[in-house]
Amino acid sequence: MSQPPPSHSEPPIWMVVASGSYLEASIISGRLASFGIPNHIHRESVGLVLGLSIGLGEARVVVPEAYYEAALLILEPDDSIARLGDGDPEEEFYDDDE
Repeated sequence: MSQPPPSHSEPPIWMVVASGSYLEASIISGRLASFGIPNHIHRESVGLVLGLSIGLGEARVVVPEAYYEAALLILEPDDSIARLGDGDPEEEFYDDDE
């Protein structure tokens, strides 16, 4: 009696959650990883061939489809949460409740 071949699970579908420079993609990738979201950075090969990390090509951060919604929630700002400004001395603490 022969056994059926082992079932192979479908490979995950990867979804793009952000794109920009390699530096931006690295920061976004780290943020997602800090929340336990698996991700990869895909970048244009011309920069890799020339050994450049800025200036050429675009980097994209991708996550498995199952994590797509969670990644977007993490990356998109929530306007209902009070936050500090970017350090501009003219800018005051921002709070929607005021």
